[in-house]
Amino acid sequence: MSNIKPFRAVHYNTDKIVNPSLVMAPPYDVIKGTFQDTLYGRHEANIIRLILAKRDEGDVNGNEKYDRAAAHYKEWLGNGTLVRDEKPALYYYTQEYEGPGGDKLTRKGFITLKKLEEFGKGGMHPHEKTLSGPKADRLKLMKACSANFSCIFSLYSEPDTAPEYRVSTLIESAATGAPFIVATDDDGVINRVWIVSDEEVVKSVVERMESKPLFIADGHHRYETALNYRNFRREADAKDSGADYVMMYLSSMDDEGMTIFPTHRVVHSLPLFVPDLFLEKCEEYFFIDEFFFDESMEEMARERFLSKLKDATDRSGGGDISFGLYMAGRDSYYLLTVKGPEILDDFFGPNVPEVYRRLDVTVLHSLILNNILEITQEAQEKQTNIRYVKNIDEALGEAKDGECQAVFIMNSTRIDQVKAVAEAGLVMPQKSTYFYPKLLTGLTVNSLDGDE
Repeated sequence: MSNIKPFRAVHYNTDKIVNPSLVMAPPYDVIKGTFQDTLYGRHEANIIRLILAKRDEGDVNGNEKYDRAAAHYKEWLGNGTLVRDEKPALYYYTQEYEGPGGDKLTRKGFITLKKLEEFGKGGMHPHEKTLSGPKADRLKLMKACSANFSCIFSLYSEPDTAPEYRVSTLIESAATGAPFIVATDDDGVINRVWIVSDEEVVKSVVERMESKPLFIADGHHRYETALNYRNFRREADAKDSGADYVMMYLSSMDDEGMTIFPTHRVVHSLPLFVPDLFLEKCEEYFFIDEFFFDESMEEMARERFLSKLKDATDRSGGGDISFGLYMAGRDSYYLLTVKGPEILDDFFGPNVPEVYRRLDVTVLHSLILNNILEITQEAQEKQTNIRYVKNIDEALGEAKDGECQAVFIMNSTRIDQVKAVAEAGLVMPQKSTYFYPKLLTGLTVNSLDGDE
């Protein structure tokens, strides 16, 4: 079902690039504000020039930046900044980072090629909705450069397999010696990559992965873009198979280094938002705990509020559905907890699967954003009245500065929920999960010209 294969990766020439950290970047969609300029100034061959090229003042239609990316890619291949491996391989990839509790964690996986297949027709499962804008942008880049610059991050599971027989154990045992790339990102995450080209090991990994379904953790837009690019190439040349595969990072759901952070919702620009009336409507569905504060005790109230929210998170596996709320101009934090499963059963009706109506994020989007605040599904997808923020301090700061009307502090979606929703053929609202750490871009590149 997974249908993977090794490939000859393009990567930075470590003889020329002595410090790989200088040429790497996070995924394009998390590069905000002036950080693009920072990466441009960090090194003349930083991957940012390929994945998120700047517009120049003289640009006419906005597409010139894709041509500049293609020109840089061709130049770096020509002058040896980028090189391509001679033998097909899998690329063992680990990320060492500080977990939520301060402990050192390591997430492990490997980079490979995955044969593209339509969702619902094989073993590839999405779990989030996508937006049209990012897919159009990425397709233009792929057409210009004919390459995958960033990995799609997908998950597999083998909980009933003894540790010594797991795919992760097999490929880790083959990753001997020093890694060929070590790079530290701006969050302090240490990224290490080994080349695994032993034919017997590669063959065994491919065979063991054949029966495993895959679940996209991060990169839904890029996967759908790869499908669109494949179809574009098929129309141009039916025999071309270079675009039938996409570069993908695979990690086990059972990996002890797997961490999911929440993404908080910031609501803004609603024409009619009355806090007291909003709370009154919420009381029909939720128990509401209020944490009042004045200037002298705000920090204490916030600590109590976040502690209660954490308790709700810890209990969420047992049925509680909770999230936090702060509204601009108010001197209170609020904890909203669904009064009971029958409330959700009545609201969603019998046709909505239980796995879907028991998720904090779908309850928020359906019951509060759509039903109470009347933010339509279309407006949510276009982010007309909603922004997604990873950091609690940043989200609350927007409300206190008067830049928004309300902030919803979310719990993390659990990995078993991601799997259950995907297996049911459902998709969560966008930005339902934030897998941490992000994969580093620039470690490997997959050329889409020709067949492996």
